[in-house]
Parts: sequence; C-alpha cells; structure tokens
Amino acid sequence: MILRVLVRVFFRSFFIHSFLNDKRMQNVGFCYSLLPLVKYLRLDQGKEADFRKRHLQLFSTHPCFAAAIMGSVVREELSLHGQNDENRIEQQKNIFMAPYAALGDPLFSGALRPFCSVISVCIAFQGLLIAPLVYLILFNPLSLILRVRFFSEGYKKGNAAFPYIHSLNIPLWTGRLRLVTFGFAAFLAFLVVFYCLDGQASGTMKTAMMYGIGMIYILICYRLLKIGLSQMTILYSSAGLVLFVSWILC
Repeated sequence: MILRVLVRVFFRSFFIHSFLNDKRMQNVGFCYSLLPLVKYLRLDQGKEADFRKRHLQLFSTHPCFAAAIMGSVVREELSLHGQNDENRIEQQKNIFMAPYAALGDPLFSGALRPFCSVISVCIAFQGLLIAPLVYLILFNPLSLILRVRFFSEGYKKGNAAFPYIHSLNIPLWTGRLRLVTFGFAAFLAFLVVFYCLDGQASGTMKTAMMYGIGMIYILICYRLLKIGLSQMTILYSSAGLVLFVSWILC
C-alpha cells in the first residue's frame, strides 16, 4: 500500500511547476503532490487542514531536486502520522531549498538544456527532422533518473540524502558539460560557414576559414568567461550571431 502512495506522490511531483505563483512559488504544486498521504494516514478534518496549511507555505527550488525534499517530507509525515509539527517540517524544507536550487538551475538551465539544444540544431542543420526527438532523448532520461534517485534517497534517508547529492559533484559535471556545449557550438559555426561559402571558395580556403573562426570563437568565449560573463549570455549571443552571419552570407 505504501509503495502505491509513494508512486502517486512521485508522479504528482512532475506537476509541481504547473501551479507556480508569485507569492509562494511552488507551494500549491508541493501540497498537491503530497495529498495521497492524507488518504493513507486517514486524517480527520482538523489534521487534514493542518496538513494542507503547513505544505502551502513558501516553497521554491529546482523541480528535479524538489523530489529529494519531497521524499524526506513524506518520511517525516509518515513518522509523525499526521501530527502537526510545522516547525520541524518547515525547517527541513527551508534548509535545502536554496542549495538544491543552486545545484539544479546551473545544471539543467545553464548546461544540459543548451547542450541538448546545440546538438539538436546541428542535426536540424543537416536537414534531419528528428532534431526535436533527439532533444527529448538527450534531456529527459537524465532528468527522470535523477528525480527517481533523489526521491528514493530522500525517502530512505531523510536529510541524510544531501551527502549522496553532494557526492555526485554536480558543479564539476556542470562545468564539463558547458565546455562540451561550447565545442559543439563551434562545430555549428563551422557548419554555417561551410554551407554558406559552398561554391564561393576553394576547399583549402574554406577549411582554413572554418578552423580560424572556430579557434577565434573559443578564445573569445574563454576570455568572456574569465571576465565574469555568464555562460547563458555567451550561448544565446552566439546563437544570435550565427543566425545573423548565416543570413548575411547566405
């Protein structure tokens, strides 16, 4: 029975961002995800009202990492059996919201999504219609695996799930993925120059120009990173520059 409740809570967690609001952010989605516990714990009307109230407080973190907090909160609710211990549960949520957001936002929004986008654009540039499918295949499995693992660790270990997340060394992999993304972005620039100069220059000249543009692009990006410009700004600026150059040359 408890396994069924956990599965329902986990799948509801995918909609945590659907109820986003300005005042308390993801609170409605978080409370909605935990509602299967109300029926399982057989709470009376008063305890159910307390349950909803304490889970409608401010909550904001990355949706994927929210699964870890949700798993630990489920563990706490089951151990308390619906008793109102608002301070204990709120403290647990407040401690981990900001650190998990600081890990999740750079990984998914600042690294994984740009990586998947650049790969998909490279494939689309070759005229292949499977580019959107490639994006989904690259992005969704990692997100799903992390959600399942985080929820499981949160439920099994409560707050002790944080050492597991820390052991993944997410900032290191985020940085590496960004470097790989820059590499594929340079390759995309090669493709644009190659196709736009097709028939207008010799093969040797086109090759030299592609390598030269790629090296200049990498050096400029490296310099911009050193002076503190964000990776997202560089990536979106690069995409806009590629589109502008392709429009001029083609």
